[in-house]
Amino acid sequence: MRAPKVLFVDDQPETLGGLARLLNEEGIDVEMHNSVITLPLVVGGINPDVILLDLSMPALSGSALFKMGRRRLRTDAPVVLFSGRSADELAKEAEALGADGFITKSDESLDIISRIQSWIDQRRAVRAVTTKEAFA
Repeated sequence: MRAPKVLFVDDQPETLGGLARLLNEEGIDVEMHNSVITLPLVVGGINPDVILLDLSMPALSGSALFKMGRRRLRTDAPVVLFSGRSADELAKEAEALGADGFITKSDESLDIISRIQSWIDQRRAVRAVTTKEAFA
């Protein structure tokens, strides 16, 4: 089984270096991407288990991507809002956009890792059930 993979989509990926190192230490591969515009092209090649999407991106924001249609990403990976905004604001935005969840950049690193691992486990469980049903 391949290592789980997280895709960070943020216009300032250098600010996520410490978190990326901690995820790597947990056996989770991290890919960084800095554009929502080219995200649909990147997702297929990376095949992430979780996508962490910053809302405040130049040119095309994370929320604009949802409004255009999440299906454009062509993935069943959870898409989680990841922003410096307040938890209350992110919770409302996640619900309004249909995101799978949210994480604030100010959350504790260990909490972020734990939540990411939960989404990875959830996706893998769903895929296992779906695969079994396809072969039944």
